[in-house]
Amino acid sequence: MAVWALGPALVSAAAACPLTPADGAVVAGDGVQAAWHVADGQAIEISRHFALQVRLCPAGATLLAVDATMPAHRHGMNYRPSLQPLGDGRWRVEGLLFHMRGTWALTLSAQAGSAPGGPAQVLRQTLELP
Repeated sequence: MAVWALGPALVSAAAACPLTPADGAVVAGDGVQAAWHVADGQAIEISRHFALQVRLCPAGATLLAVDATMPAHRHGMNYRPSLQPLGDGRWRVEGLLFHMRGTWALTLSAQAGSAPGGPAQVLRQTLELP
C-alpha cells in the first residue's frame, strides 16, 4: 500500500495522532507531522501580520521555530514570529508577515521527543502569494 512508502516512523506517528483536513495543510517529516492553517479566519495579505494555528503529531512534539523565506530572492521575513503552546500538540504562531508577492517557503522546525537535544525535523511547504 502507498502509506507504507512514508516509512514506519511516520505511519506510527499518524496512527497515534491522526491529522484531518480540518487541521489544515499537512507537512510530514520522519516521525513528525504538522498541520497548519491561518488563525482567526484571516487570509494572508501582503504586508499584514497574520497568525498560524499549528498541530503537531505526535502530540508530545515541540515546535522549535517557524520561519519563511523567498528562495528566488534569497531573503526571509523581516520579523521573528513568537510561538505559544496551547496544549495537546497545538501551537499558535504570531507575528508572521510576508512583505512581497511571490513564492515563499514556510519552514516549521519540530522535535519529536520531549527530551531536549533530540534531532529536530525541518518541515517545509511552498506558498504562492499572487
